Amino acid sequence: MKDLVAFLKSKSFYKNLGIAILALLVLFWIVFKALEIYTYHGKTVSVPSFNGLKINALDEYIKGKQLKYLVIDSIYDTKSDKGVVIKQEPEAGSSVKEGRTIYLYITSVLPPRVSMPRLEDHSLRQAIAMLESYGLKLAKPIKRKPDVCNGCVLNQEFKGKHIADGTPIERGSEITLTIGEGRNGGGEVVTVPNLIGLNQKEAVARLTENNLSEGALIPDSKQKGKFDVDKAIVYRQNPASGTETNAGTSIDYYLTNDKSRLKNSRDTTNSGN
Repeated sequence: MKDLVAFLKSKSFYKNLGIAILALLVLFWIVFKALEIYTYHGKTVSVPSFNGLKINALDEYIKGKQLKYLVIDSIYDTKSDKGVVIKQEPEAGSSVKEGRTIYLYITSVLPPRVSMPRLEDHSLRQAIAMLESYGLKLAKPIKRKPDVCNGCVLNQEFKGKHIADGTPIERGSEITLTIGEGRNGGGEVVTVPNLIGLNQKEAVARLTENNLSEGALIPDSKQKGKFDVDKAIVYRQNPASGTETNAGTSIDYYLTNDKSRLKNSRDTTNSGN
């Protein structure tokens, strides 16, 4: 014990302790310096915008920007060009460290495929709902055929040929339906719905749901300014709502961008233009 106390008080102990502390400080300095170099401490770059770039132009675009990119997902968008960047993370203008990976979302070149549902034996209303849930569209006009199954789907077609349920098909494809109309044809009597205040898409859907067909689309001749069909609404129709008619009857409707036309609107042919 006396020897240990004597050693702790000796110059040799303090000399070795100083060397050890100095060695640790040098080691810590080397580690922190290495981490600083590895993580590009204090060096940042501004993230450029990749929006709208074609996928085959990304390699050239990234050169010299001290960044990397990775395409992580593709999104099908009918309104955008195919194979272009529509989203990025981090966003353009963000400050990131050099060498950071920018994650990109692009529009898919090919639309996704779905399995064709079975629409046959369902009512037209059910068939339309199923098409929408699968991302498919109803082709116009709807075919009609005399059959004991009144108002139900008799056949489903794609590009003029029957398509069996379970068949892979591109999302957004148009499916043509054949609907039964009673044994003698046209035997079903339906009531014309009210289309006033609906836009064109809503009006067509309402007619289809009620087993009726879209007739003439007539723009408002008295409207001031440019007519925009996408923003127009129905202010008049023929035949009038509540009229009883045969299934499949075509209903004409009048569209306007002037909402004031709805105030005194009557859905009959007797009202003036």
